[in-house]
Amino acid sequence: MKKKSEFSSKKITKLKQKESTQTSEVKENNTFFGNQEIKQHLQSFYDTEAQKYAETRKKFWHEEKIILETITPLFSSHHFDEINESTEFIKNKSQIDFSDKYWNDRVYEQDNQKKFIKKIRILEFWCGSGRFATLLNQNFPNEFDYVGIDLSGNLLSYASKDNPNLTFFQWDITKLVKNFEQESFDLIVWTSSFQHIPTTKERSFLMKNFYRLLDYDWILLMTNWSLSKWFTQKHWKSVLKSRILSRFHFDNNKSRDLIVPWTDAEWKVFERFYHFFSLKELENLAKFSWLNSKIITFIDQDGNFINDEKLSRSSFFVATKNPIIN
Repeated sequence: MKKKSEFSSKKITKLKQKESTQTSEVKENNTFFGNQEIKQHLQSFYDTEAQKYAETRKKFWHEEKIILETITPLFSSHHFDEINESTEFIKNKSQIDFSDKYWNDRVYEQDNQKKFIKKIRILEFWCGSGRFATLLNQNFPNEFDYVGIDLSGNLLSYASKDNPNLTFFQWDITKLVKNFEQESFDLIVWTSSFQHIPTTKERSFLMKNFYRLLDYDWILLMTNWSLSKWFTQKHWKSVLKSRILSRFHFDNNKSRDLIVPWTDAEWKVFERFYHFFSLKELENLAKFSWLNSKIITFIDQDGNFINDEKLSRSSFFVATKNPIIN
């Protein structure tokens, strides 16, 4: 049986308590925390559709191959270190109690030498039913510490069921993110979810905090749906409405903001917000957040890189935190 991730649940509880205290001191407003009505619609939609959503997320995932190719080198080249008297680790730690729970699953013997595993610290925002978490467990068991956060409690119940060794919390990440310690993660992930952040100001706020949370030379990985021919044809009414409204606002960027309605079995209508990032917009978000863009492209339905947004299914974005931005 897999052991529960050592990422401190007490730490998350303290973060929530700190956030609650700050919220009582500072009035919330839609321009900073994002449009709360939009988030409530998203939460209600995914709570209602959680079972169906979780089932569909177990089918073919066109982004899986490229995500694995991107993160595998992180595990294969960064997290193994020999333990001996000459290492800086030992020099900085006069005594190490290897019976401590921190070292569970981290110490092993190889060639008569004791080695330790520096587990990769992963934070996933809006993790849904745990598709990426499952991918990690299947490919890198016991090699990472993970925390997943989502708005939908029902989706998280499926994530926890499939990944009982990992840590999941229901929370609005925008209200929580500033309370994480600086450089406390090696990998930050959003898969098809940053697109639901409803305002430019909130997206910029989050990106700047991603820079703060990442350790140096580690990465932010993000995928989002693209405004493809497939999506435009499927939701042409929403696309047309968005383009008309953008003309009234005299803002072409608004044409990439869409509200896609969905009606449940009881005829209740949920409105799902999507923002469709252009590659230039992603590049600028990284630049203004002091992140160094590494990969900015589109992915087609077969999981291959492609330049044409119309023929794609999603955008693929990777950035790193470096001391000097190229």
